[in-house]
Amino acid sequence: MATSYHLRVVTPERVIMDQETTEIIVRTTEGEIGILAHHMQIISPLVPHIMTIYDVDGQTTQLTVAGGFIEVRDEGVTVLADAAETADQIDVARAQRARERALEMINGAHGQTEVDLARAQRAVTRAENRLKLAGLDLQNLTH
Repeated sequence: MATSYHLRVVTPERVIMDQETTEIIVRTTEGEIGILAHHMQIISPLVPHIMTIYDVDGQTTQLTVAGGFIEVRDEGVTVLADAAETADQIDVARAQRARERALEMINGAHGQTEVDLARAQRAVTRAENRLKLAGLDLQNLTH
């Protein structure tokens, strides 16, 4: 059995996960990394992605992370997420509307600042991650 460590995933609103785990896969601004027990200590910003968690019973859980930070310490790992959801917590209709609004902003980008476009692209990525985790095929979505 792999060595476990404590994982805590929190958002400004609530604790999403507080459990023992053997590995997580996250995407930082530097790329995707796997965290096992005894990983070197780091603090890194996260980009919107689907995080994968392997628990001590061999079960895999995924959740969307809308950005934030990861802190790896000897005592365990904390993910401070801007927002995070498991598949059963996703409001699919809301995610679809958010994706459509963001795509409309990008497609009608005349006069938009780089900050507005970056924010819209981040919103598209977040919505698409939510839809993927909920099981929707993005190829069949309109827009």
